[in-house]
Amino acid sequence: MNIGTNIYTLRKEKKITQAQLAEKLGVSDQAISKWENNQCAPDVSLFPIIADYFGVSIDRLFGYHMNSYNDEVEAIMKAADDSMNTYKEIEIISEGLKKYPNSPKLKTYLAFSLSMVNRFSNDKKERNEAVAKAIKLCNEVVDTCGDIGEVDGALNMLRRIYCEIGEYEKAAEVVEKISANGYRGRIVGKAQILAYRKDYLAHAKFTEESLLRCYWLMDELFELKRIALLEQKEYEKLLPWCRAHEKFLAIFDEGCEDFYVSHKLWNCEAKAQAYKKLGQKDECLQELKNFASLTKYLNPNAKAENYQIGLRNPLYFSTIQDPNTQEEFMTTIYFENLLSKYDNFFENDEEYLTFKNQLSL
Repeated sequence: MNIGTNIYTLRKEKKITQAQLAEKLGVSDQAISKWENNQCAPDVSLFPIIADYFGVSIDRLFGYHMNSYNDEVEAIMKAADDSMNTYKEIEIISEGLKKYPNSPKLKTYLAFSLSMVNRFSNDKKERNEAVAKAIKLCNEVVDTCGDIGEVDGALNMLRRIYCEIGEYEKAAEVVEKISANGYRGRIVGKAQILAYRKDYLAHAKFTEESLLRCYWLMDELFELKRIALLEQKEYEKLLPWCRAHEKFLAIFDEGCEDFYVSHKLWNCEAKAQAYKKLGQKDECLQELKNFASLTKYLNPNAKAENYQIGLRNPLYFSTIQDPNTQEEFMTTIYFENLLSKYDNFFENDEEYLTFKNQLSL
């Protein structure tokens, strides 16, 4: 039993100070501090008052049955899901909130169900009341919950509700409050606001720029994964990651001769290295041939400005004319230096020698 630690956790979740809790309970700030530092425990007469204030059972206040609490909340939401009826969902979740009045999950779920009433009800008064209650529930989570994930979920729900009732400025304000951990919600939220507003020019620019940033991020993560596996000599694991990276790098090839060719080259090289270490000559040679075929897209006199994203592939990135959005690029010199590293591995292999001779012609 560690009631002091549990009081501290519940206080933080509710986003209140020791002084505010002390005022609510009619005790001193020092008493709260002593409880939370486990120097002493509250008088037993205060247990139901504290539990009622935080909206939890006395068992939870003492730290008992936490798994049971979470399981019960999940069971309530599952029952609502299984009902397959919005009004029944509202009834089930509302009953659940009577037992667990501070559950952020139940509040956000109920807000969602109420927002659905706004979509299909023909009664204007019912719609308005449902929206007002949904907004209130979400704001309660934002204002009183200390769990960032739950707060982000409530903010996303608020954004959706504000978009559906045409309050686009409020929706934009809400999106800006989403944490860094909820970046997906920030990006998708902004795009959806622009779509709801039918601001298609701004929507095109935002979605294209965001897609490019996500593409860069995933490309870098693939690259870091590849480098780590090479360093660990995990060649068997490396190959499927390289194959996945290849597919990813080809996403924007349509409308462009070969998008992000330099990264495809590095990926080919990594596969060739892996096959070399695994002693698989046929597969290794095939990767070197793939590498050679990609080099035809390289310009020996290339300059960075020739690889500007919007100019390279206007099919996907027509709104991006920023000179800072440039691909990495290479020249044919790189391949000439690379091939010699494989001479000893292939020795006098006829197919390899023929391949090298064809390159020199």
